Amino acid sequence: MTIQNAINFIRQGQQDDDLRRKLVKAETHQARQEILDKNDLIFTPEEFEEGYSLTLFKCQHQEDADALMAFRMWWIMLYRSPDPGVTSP
Repeated sequence: MTIQNAINFIRQGQQDDDLRRKLVKAETHQARQEILDKNDLIFTPEEFEEGYSLTLFKCQHQEDADALMAFRMWWIMLYRSPDPGVTSP
């Protein structure tokens, strides 16, 4: 697990419609993790945030920063979505 993997995920995730589609269609956290593992994109939530911050810092245009922020929100919502059949306390 590395920050570089998180940065790679951010870059690939912003460009690769197929990867995003697979992650959205995955029904469980485990299924999403398997997709990431297959693509050598293993990272922790903390590493994602660090990679996001580093990537945001390098943005030269507002449009790039906006797209990056939108991607982060998409990932957070997907990552935090509960598995089917799991109810919140």
